[in-house]
Amino acid sequence: MTARVVDGKPWTGRMRTAALRPGLVRPAEFSTWAGARRYHERHRRDRQVLEKLRASIPRDGIREPLLLGVRAADRLVFVFEGHHRAVIALELGVRSFPFRWFWDPDVQVVEHEPFPHHALGPDGQEWLCHQEARS
Repeated sequence: MTARVVDGKPWTGRMRTAALRPGLVRPAEFSTWAGARRYHERHRRDRQVLEKLRASIPRDGIREPLLLGVRAADRLVFVFEGHHRAVIALELGVRSFPFRWFWDPDVQVVEHEPFPHHALGPDGQEWLCHQEARS
């Protein structure tokens, strides 16, 4: 599923990969990032995707932003799209990744407003590396 942009340009930013951890940015479909990695390594198609990313990310970086959801009810932040990229970014020690975000449950609208850094806790601003309105 790819979310669409409504009313303006999609907002994008960069977040420190170290934020992919319990209590900050969790995987949507798995209980832990280690669990996401184990799952992808066990399935042939997913393993092939990981292998391609292992080769391309050191050369080209992460070109497609991860899509983060922020649950409106409790401000939980999760990766909605981009689990493979996140797993490899963690494995390779990539310092930061590009992202877009949306308020959950409205997955149809990618925000054009800055990421609500407070959702990451009192030092949430420190997890963001760069933010911009995409042209």
